[in-house]
This record gives sequence, C-alpha cells and structure tokens, in this order.
Amino acid sequence: MHLYVLPALFALFVWWFSTGAIMYLDGLPRRTFRYSMIGATILLFASFWGLQASAHDTTLKAAYCAFSCGLLAWGWQEISFYMGYVTGPRRAPCPEGCSGWKHFGHAIQTSLWHELAIIASGVIVVALTWHQPNQIGMWTFMVLWWMHQSAKLNVFLGVRNLNEEFLPDHLQFLRSFLTKKSMNLLFPISITVSMVIQVKLVQAAFAPHASAFDAAGYCFLSTLMFLAILEHWLLMLPLPAAALWGWSLTSRKPVSTVEIEVVAGFLGAGKTTVLRERMAQQKAGGGGPRTVVLVNDFAAAGIDGSLLSGQGADVVELPNGCICCSLKQDLAKQLRTVIADHAPERVLIEPSGVADLASLIAVLSAPDIKALVHRLHVMTVLDAGSFLRDFGRMPAHIEAQAKLADELILNKIDLASNAERALIETTLRMQNRQARILPASYGVVQEIAPLPRLVAGTDAIVAGPVLEPHANHVHEHDHDHDHGHGHDHAGHDHHDHDHDHDHDHHAHAHGHVMEFQSWSGMLSLPCNPQRLHDLLVRVAAGQFGEVERVKGLARAGGGWMRFDIAGGRVSMMAFAAPETEAARVIAIGRNLDEARLRAAFEDCAAVLSDAA
Repeated sequence: MHLYVLPALFALFVWWFSTGAIMYLDGLPRRTFRYSMIGATILLFASFWGLQASAHDTTLKAAYCAFSCGLLAWGWQEISFYMGYVTGPRRAPCPEGCSGWKHFGHAIQTSLWHELAIIASGVIVVALTWHQPNQIGMWTFMVLWWMHQSAKLNVFLGVRNLNEEFLPDHLQFLRSFLTKKSMNLLFPISITVSMVIQVKLVQAAFAPHASAFDAAGYCFLSTLMFLAILEHWLLMLPLPAAALWGWSLTSRKPVSTVEIEVVAGFLGAGKTTVLRERMAQQKAGGGGPRTVVLVNDFAAAGIDGSLLSGQGADVVELPNGCICCSLKQDLAKQLRTVIADHAPERVLIEPSGVADLASLIAVLSAPDIKALVHRLHVMTVLDAGSFLRDFGRMPAHIEAQAKLADELILNKIDLASNAERALIETTLRMQNRQARILPASYGVVQEIAPLPRLVAGTDAIVAGPVLEPHANHVHEHDHDHDHGHGHDHAGHDHHDHDHDHDHDHHAHAHGHVMEFQSWSGMLSLPCNPQRLHDLLVRVAAGQFGEVERVKGLARAGGGWMRFDIAGGRVSMMAFAAPETEAARVIAIGRNLDEARLRAAFEDCAAVLSDAA
C-alpha cells in the first residue's frame, strides 16, 4: 500500500507547500522580487537538467525526481506571472461596458506573454523527455497546465468564489476580468473531463502489471488531477479556501486605505487656487495627513502642477487629456501606484475643467479602486462672478457638478452682488439641498454669514438665510437634458461618507455642448507685463476664438509672473518659480486660431524682450 499512499502524500504536500511559498514570496516587498526570480530561474534550469537526467531511468527514485522537476518547471511560470515579470501587454482593467469577444481579447492581453512562456517551457520539457521511458515530469507539467487553463477560463466566465485575496497588489487590475456568477456552462464540462482522467489514472496505478515506477508515477498524476477537481469545487462551494494557505498570506501588509478629495469645477473657477490655499493652511498648521495631489490638465503642457508644488505635498500630473475619458485608466493605475509608493493618508484630485464628474466618480468607485478608499469627498468650485454666464451656456454641466458635490464653494464671491449671490445659491439649492455652500475669495473659504435672499415677485433683498426650495418643487429648464445621475444624500454625514452613486449612463457633459480644444506653447523669451496684459485682453475679447481659459507662466523683470484668463477676466501676479520651471501658456476653448495665438505670444515675447 505504501507504493500508493506515499506518492499521493508527497504530491499533496509539494502542491500545498509550493503554492503557499509562491504566494508568500509574492506578498513580500517588491524590492525582493528580483532575488526570488533569480532563485526561481536557477531552479527552472535545474529542473530541465533533472528531467533530462532522469528521462532514461525507471526506478522509484527517478519517478520522484521527474515529478519534482515537472513541478519546479511549472513553479517558474507561476512566480514569474504573479510577481509581474511575465504577464502580458495589458496591465490595466477592462474598459467600462466592454463585453463579449472584446472583453475576452483584453483578458488574453493581460497574460499573453505568460501563456507563450508556458508553451515555450512545455516544448522544452517535451523535447527533453521525447521517446524516453520516464515521462512523469512531462505529464506532470501537462496536468498542471490543464488545471491552470480550466480554472482560468472558469473564473473568467463566472464562479461563486473568486478568491481575490490571493491577488497581489500589483495585479489588482485583474479583478475586472473575474466574474462572480452562480454557475457557468464550462464548469460541469471541466469537472467531468477531470474526473474521467482521474479514473483512468487511478486504474493505471492499480493495474496488475504496474511496476513500482508506474504505480508511483500514476499516483502522482492522479493526485494532481484530484487536486484540480478540488480547486474547481472550491471556486463554487462555500468553503474557506484561504484557510489552506493562511500562513502564506502573512507576508502581505494590510491594505492601507486613503481619503480622497475631489476638487472639481469648470474652467477658471479657481480649483487650483482653492487647492493651494487648502494645502498652505495644512502646511502652516503643522503638516496634517500625508497628502499626494493628482492634477489633470486638459492641455499637453500642464501648468497647475507647477502652481501646486512646494506646498508640502507630492504633486503628480496627468496632462493632455481628461481623466474621465481618455485618461481614466491612467488615473486608476496612477492612483494604485501613488498609494503603493507614497503611502498617503489623503489624495487630492483636481480634474480638468471639462471633466465629467459622474464618470470620474465611477472610476473611483470601480472595485479595484474602491477597496483602497475609505472616504470620498467631492467639492465643486464655482466662479460666482461668471456663474450666470456659464449656467446659461452649459446648464447640464453645471447642474451635474452641483448634484454630485458634498460642498459647493462659491469662489470669487467678491465679484457677485448680494442679489446675484442669492440667485446663485437658490439655483444650487434646487440641484442639491444637502451640500454645504461655502463662499470664498481668492480660494480662501469665508465664514458663513447671513445671506440676503430674493423675495419672489419683487426686486427687494431681505437679510436672512436663503429659503429652501419646497420639497415638491420641480426645477425645469427650457432645454431638455436627461442627466441620469442619481445622487441621494439623505441620511449621510457629509464629513465622512462613501459615495455610492447610481449612474444609469455616463453621457459626458462635454459632448456636443463642450467640444473644447486646447493649445499650448512655450514662451522662450521674457515678457513685458503691460504688453502681455494687452494681448490677454484681446484674447479675452474673442479675437483669437472662443477662449474659455488661458493660464501661463512667463519670465519678466528678472523674475516670474503667472497670468490667467478666467470668466472673461484677465489677472496677472508675481510667482516664485523653481529654477527648473519652463515658461509656457495654455489656452482652452472652441474654434481657437492656434496659428495666430502662437504668433501673437511669440511676437509679444520677442518684442517685449527687446523692450525690457
């Protein structure tokens, strides 16, 4: 009986221990991965040598050797994948709404190099044992390959238990390719085929003419096939699979979660100014939580990252796109990297002024990101001085940003009259009755003072709080927009809650209404402030297209200045720039005359340099 029991116990132990060892090594700090891979590669070549050396031998010792070498050759495939060295060309989650064959194609891309490496190793294993009497190592590799492919397809098609806790942090994007389902059509086929193979192997092991070598070899293989069946059932039955390898998960640090604050708002509302002031207050107060700032500029050459640097937080820029559209996969990847590398307690995100806030929240609510976030807080910054103009041109965008906010910051409040302020706040209350509305000037949030309110049917202004809209009031516009952004704040603490938005669709507010283009250029020569101001006035007046926003940094008078066009208003001020700073300008709008803009700024810089 020992001819059957000992090989079975040996196979069971080696499978359990090697699986746990790989998971333990995957959980160690990434700086250790290179040493693990070097060791695994040495063992891989040792296994090839062992397979060749034992291929002619049919003793019991050779059976154990060949089986062990087959396992070692397979172990390299697993450790190289789970450590991220041999995966595939795709290292990002599957895009939203992707399904069918396209989804399957993306899944293949995540492990294409891994699968090719398995094929290459399999060819080597077959070649080393070709036409030799000891084929145990080769069949060990093939059975493990079958287990791998079958389990992989089943978790893609859908199983009850995804065992996501086994995924290391750097492979969390694979969660988007795992499907939770009570059953899939492949599962019974996988179980049936595996059981048929299992029965055949057991029969061969107990055959009357089987030698000790044959009995041990077939026991090794039948045990592996039994474990394949067990692994498949663990994907479906409510059994604690993680308990089998609890010791191997001790190398993994508890996943730290972060607080995320989104500072959204239309172009020129003052998002960067609000962020600068917020960070400056934190720095003056002794530091506060460890903070990283993610800044997204719509143009190729970002400005906001430079304006936020030096405020006591690391700044990461995502230029040349919108993080709710073309860059949303970059955002998810960058966020995971930032959390892994910087271990922040808080992440501040400043999306571009044309970002669709609903889509951004959807990105942050994706399973692989949501698990890292313990609090999501959304602030929308609005330009009080140009609110009526902005709302008249793009009501859908303003309404969507107001509905999804926890705080509405009315920046540049000094540019609005009491009547305008009351009108603005009443409009915002109709969109979001629960959000706090905070007045601000130059990004500094002011103490909430009694607010004058408009009395319906009169031009009078009455001191006191703004009247809340009646619960049954329906706010309608002449335009017909179906936003599809449900957002229920009832019962939430606005200082500490999770967003769980229900978005029927994510139609971008910058579709046909906000088809913006961006232009950026370098200012290689110093500028004269007066002449630059005159140029900015002409730009704001629409002489170069429908410009919504201009921002830039320029050298002047031996120092630096920053300049802006926001809400049709020109502003310029001194700026303390680091030595590595580059003078540049960004313009965002519609129908921009890029050639004339470039020529005007270049001419301005050249002429003014001479004048200086």
